[in-house]
Amino acid sequence: MLRDLTRERIKASFDIWEMTKFIYGDQLPAIEEMTKIVTSDPALAGDDIWWMNRTERYTRACERAEKYVKICRDHNIPPEDRGPLQLLMGEDFFVLLHEVMFCPSLANLADEEQLSWWLEKASDYRILGTYAQTELTHGSNVRGLKTTATFDHNAFDGDGGWVVHTPSLEAMKWWPGGLAKSCNCCILMARVVIDGTDYGPHPFFFQVRDWDTHASLPGIELKDIGAKLGYNGMDNGGMRVTNVLIPRRHLLMKFVSVSSSGEYKKLGDQKMLFGTMTYTRLRISMGAGFNLAKACTTAVRYSAVRRQFAMQRTQFGEDVKDVQNSKMASQLNSLLKPGKRSEAQVLDYSSQQYLIFPQLALSFAMQFAAVATDKLYKHHIQSFRIGNFDALAEMHVLTSTLKAVSTVLMADGMEQCRKSLGGHGFLNAAGVGPQYLNALPQATYEGDFVVLSIQVGTSILKACANKMLRGVDNDVNTPTLGYIYECDPMTLLESNGEGLIVDLHDHNALLDGVKRRANFIHYSTAQAFQEAMMNHGSMNAQAIDEVKLEMMRMTYAHAYVLYASFFLEQLDTLEKGSEIHRIVSLLYELFVITILDSSYERGGGFGEFVAAGVLQPADYLRLGKRQKELLRELRPVAVPLVDSWNIPDFLLNSCLGRYDGRVYESLYEQTLYEPLNDKDIPDGYYDHLQYIMHPERKGRDLHKRELETLKREKVQSKSRL
Repeated sequence: MLRDLTRERIKASFDIWEMTKFIYGDQLPAIEEMTKIVTSDPALAGDDIWWMNRTERYTRACERAEKYVKICRDHNIPPEDRGPLQLLMGEDFFVLLHEVMFCPSLANLADEEQLSWWLEKASDYRILGTYAQTELTHGSNVRGLKTTATFDHNAFDGDGGWVVHTPSLEAMKWWPGGLAKSCNCCILMARVVIDGTDYGPHPFFFQVRDWDTHASLPGIELKDIGAKLGYNGMDNGGMRVTNVLIPRRHLLMKFVSVSSSGEYKKLGDQKMLFGTMTYTRLRISMGAGFNLAKACTTAVRYSAVRRQFAMQRTQFGEDVKDVQNSKMASQLNSLLKPGKRSEAQVLDYSSQQYLIFPQLALSFAMQFAAVATDKLYKHHIQSFRIGNFDALAEMHVLTSTLKAVSTVLMADGMEQCRKSLGGHGFLNAAGVGPQYLNALPQATYEGDFVVLSIQVGTSILKACANKMLRGVDNDVNTPTLGYIYECDPMTLLESNGEGLIVDLHDHNALLDGVKRRANFIHYSTAQAFQEAMMNHGSMNAQAIDEVKLEMMRMTYAHAYVLYASFFLEQLDTLEKGSEIHRIVSLLYELFVITILDSSYERGGGFGEFVAAGVLQPADYLRLGKRQKELLRELRPVAVPLVDSWNIPDFLLNSCLGRYDGRVYESLYEQTLYEPLNDKDIPDGYYDHLQYIMHPERKGRDLHKRELETLKREKVQSKSRL
């Protein structure tokens, strides 16, 4: 099997390391250094988690958290540079929420005095926190949260304080990662109530466990919410608070102030409140391409090792049974004669390529989009901190789109790769299944697709309204929406379907086609929304509900514009005519043609592009032909391409995706560690199975146990005497 992968690598037409540098860019040196650190510690391997129970998994997560913090401290890795290290740890655990949610929330929402109390301790992990917003019956609807913080004028010698309370079971905090057992404090979202006036949900610094003993504080009930499909190293918590009094200044007061007399005032620009969530959504989307690439790596390598069926016929069928021409018969015999290995590599089948290669192209697209967005965020955050929020709308719609779509497509793509592995893919030892289940929650937490699609759709509809109703031709503050302003909606919506893409090799034409389809969806929805507002008399919830399905389509369509734009932008940095440029061009073309054909979300695709005038019905066959050509052209470099992601076996954690190709040996070896194999005859046989096959033993054994019980009771009775 090693020979198969070696042969694949020898065929590489490009420099694998050059492709690796292209994928990771400026981050590569840091990634390499962190990889060496992580892989040098055997305790960070994950091959034993396949057999761990829930408690063991959590304890392992605590161990990983300790090692993660030690690496950060020993090597002075700043928070903004820890993304690669977080991915290399192999799974999420509570410390990551501390870094991605708790610390940024403190930094953005606390005033200077409050920062001096908590931020330094949090940054050095002297306190561990999480973000407690979601309740049993409310998550995305923050305004509907029921946990209360009622102002007590007389508390703390008249300085005032807050009585935090969970008024009902439905108001119990539910899902915050790390809240059950790990964290000793949190950012708590609770309704501010002062003298009977409800000011809505606000963020509080809220201690939940003793700083020294880690015991939960009086009035605070903490529970783990139970085992999940995956993600079981994380102790997602439930919290019920019963009339717990905290100081007045534990309300985070950068943007709001409540005096000791109970006077409530808003401060500064409330827009910065979006900063934490924007950052969180960015961090989540940053790992989507990498996670999908891990699954693709396993799928491609295993498909190159796995052999099934013969690609050639090995006997005549009825159609050639009576061939009389001896020369023709000889030629047919030479064609049908089996080789030394008559079974073909599964990767040679076009059907297998169709399952995997588009996902590999998508992983590149999501990676380039995430890296580009990260650079934009680092540029704009400096302006946000000095009160310049011109680019906030841009970052909000950009990070919301990528978080919404990348996490869904990542999860769907990983599952596609898992299914492509056949029966062995159902094993935990295959690696992809557990990784898929651990990544799956990313599609839900911090805003699921439906909720974020409404936010994205609303922003896009605003741009459409600016163009259609106000004649605005550009918005310098939202450059990624520029294609919407560049479009002539009247010409677009009156299209007769003339077909825009003449040459499927033309990269700019492919991008223009993706933009035109998106604009068709956007402006069609804008028209439908105008009609809905007329029917309902205003832009109310009912009018928005009538176009929510369209908003979901808009979000996918806009995401594909972003992916294709960032992909092409990155492609253009390569030297034209180079082999790497040729290979990445094939990936770009396959990515866009997949969108044009069935689309990744299996919802849009060919029909929408025909409706938008990008394609004609007759282009269906042309698309299919070009797609098959791209699959064939990528086949010889598939293994080198996944190798270019440079994902170590240590992290891949897969018997099927091993770099050395020792697939079947590894599958056998992992059974040696399966606890069920510790005994030849299992306990279940003695307790139950034997009575299925030998029912006559049941009565005999029952009588024997009764006699033994009576004997023990007599011995005990004599000993008492």
